[in-house]
Amino acid sequence: MKSISKPISVSYTIKHSDFIALLFPVFDMDDITNRLSKVKEDHPNANHHCYAYLLGDAQDIQKANDDGEPSQTAGMPILERLKTHDMTNVLCVVVRYFGGVKLGAGGLIRAYGKGPALCLEQATLTKKIMFSILSIQANFDYIGVLEHTLSDVRLLNRHYDEQVQFTVEIPSSDVAKFKALIQERTQGKTLIEVVSEDKRYL
Repeated sequence: MKSISKPISVSYTIKHSDFIALLFPVFDMDDITNRLSKVKEDHPNANHHCYAYLLGDAQDIQKANDDGEPSQTAGMPILERLKTHDMTNVLCVVVRYFGGVKLGAGGLIRAYGKGPALCLEQATLTKKIMFSILSIQANFDYIGVLEHTLSDVRLLNRHYDEQVQFTVEIPSSDVAKFKALIQERTQGKTLIEVVSEDKRYL
């Protein structure tokens, strides 16, 4: 599954109707509600604010809304376009200012499906990656070696007591290789423990 790093906005016109497609990264229902409210506040005179969203690692939560357009002609094309691109944790709103020419069911489906497609062409896509936080403990003889080895990873904390303790964060896929490297450089005299794991989009 993929998401986006920042909001995207694209405008286009079809048969005198002006469309504004907005694609947002979202993380929960409160986020979605706030985004929808802001879009309606920014476009109070628009005829329609159609939208779709996907949440969860496996697109567990999804919804499409036609906002007054004929059933299945607006929200669903937006949703299907997002699903086709394996997106999640996104909200797409397509605002329409009616231009006086009816598009018909097929025309509406194409018009509303175009919005998320244009946004995705401009978006910076991200993937959800599992990260591990590791605790590394060793005696003071290995401070120099450890600091050199850890220079390429994200150092969260350094603590000095009877031993030196480093807390670092690395991609979970690198943990086994990382542990082996540390043990090799400290002659197997380092205690390495996985403290926690977390997923986030990068």
